[in-house]
Amino acid sequence: GMSLLTGVGMVAGGIRLLGRKYHLIGQGLIGGGLATLYFSAFAAVNLFHLITVTPGFALMAFITFSAGVFAVRFDSILIAVLGIIGGFATPIMLSTGGKNFPALFSYMLLLGFGILGISHKKHWHLLNGLGMLCTYGLGFAAIEKHYVTPDFPIVMPFIAAFFVLYSAATMIYNLVSREKATLLELLGLLINAGAFFALGNNLVAGAYGAKWVGVLSLSLAAFYVAHVYVFLTRKLNDRGLLLSLTGMATFFLTITLPLVLSSEWITASWAVQAIVMLWLAGKLDSQFLQHLSYLIYLLVMIRFCFLDMGRQFSHAMPPNMLWRDYLGVLVERVVMFGIPLASLASA
Repeated sequence: GMSLLTGVGMVAGGIRLLGRKYHLIGQGLIGGGLATLYFSAFAAVNLFHLITVTPGFALMAFITFSAGVFAVRFDSILIAVLGIIGGFATPIMLSTGGKNFPALFSYMLLLGFGILGISHKKHWHLLNGLGMLCTYGLGFAAIEKHYVTPDFPIVMPFIAAFFVLYSAATMIYNLVSREKATLLELLGLLINAGAFFALGNNLVAGAYGAKWVGVLSLSLAAFYVAHVYVFLTRKLNDRGLLLSLTGMATFFLTITLPLVLSSEWITASWAVQAIVMLWLAGKLDSQFLQHLSYLIYLLVMIRFCFLDMGRQFSHAMPPNMLWRDYLGVLVERVVMFGIPLASLASA
């Protein structure tokens, strides 16, 4: 009780000092007060067992929410960072050692929505990066410790929700304020996509097999293609962000066919990537994208002439081959060779 009163008093005193001569000391008092409140809730649950986990969890969630409100109201990234650190430390401090993915991931999703709300108002790269790091780090640790294959229908939707949420949090301020994205936002998008694909790859492959990872990469490609479409239709003026979204869309589209089929389909997927990039170059009047598509076409032709043709025509068909088997090989060759040639003709 004394520590709760002390924490509340520090927060109240810090608020009174904000915007005045001792503004920095006021931020420190608020941060220290939040830490004291977090410790009070932790002690009440784990050290002295005065309350159960559920009200302790609710109390810490309220403290985190209050930290977000204070941070936006008083324009203090320090308060926001302290609140987020305390928020993500809550499930660690109140851990019972058991498995409860819905409760843990729902709580982290709630924290993520708090970060998204702050990102709508404030341009704080540190907060977004810290939230992303804690979310994927804590999620990976929980999966590594407790996950089994039957948990896939519960865990995978939450991981996908984290990905969508932090994609939005990374871009939302720039889109609302019409400011161009910096290198930090572009790196944030890349890290978010990489972390999600790495986690999702292990989950999908473990549950359904490696070939089904292609569904994940195709979904990511569609996600970024939809963003590119919105950019083009609304004529948003952010070249760097548009190019980054385009690059990630083409990357995930490119790796889909090799994941689903085999490495022999790499040429066809590169050809698709090249024609998409050339189309975007025309839409954006971008010489950079145009020359990049030419480079991809050069790689397509090298692989097409010196690898794929040799592999396909280095052996004869069996004389007693069934028609259905022959038609299967015929369709495969038509697609493998037809896609690159059709892409070149379209270019």
